Amino acid sequence: MRILLITSLIFITADAFAANVENGKTAFAQRCASCHGAEGKGDGVVGKSLPPGLMPDLTTGPFKFANDVEKVKELITKGGAALRLSPMMPAAPSIAADELADIASFVMSIRK
Repeated sequence: MRILLITSLIFITADAFAANVENGKTAFAQRCASCHGAEGKGDGVVGKSLPPGLMPDLTTGPFKFANDVEKVKELITKGGAALRLSPMMPAAPSIAADELADIASFVMSIRK
């Protein structure tokens, strides 16, 4: 009985994470891709218009600040200037907590 319960919890957790990443990818495309590009490589329309090196490739690291889901959420919520990072990263304090978590999960999933 315990093995079945533990196995079920593992599958539920894995499925929930996968759903969060997929939801995050959709939200990222709507909110972030104009700068960061659909795959997070810094090649969005706005990102391409900036001088080289100003728009980070989110698929590579290490990063100065956002190295885990909680830090990514903080960066999105507060914006770059509040964290002494790029002022070009706007603050988005009104994003719902579940969408914020989904975006952060997607960002962490694309890192190599």
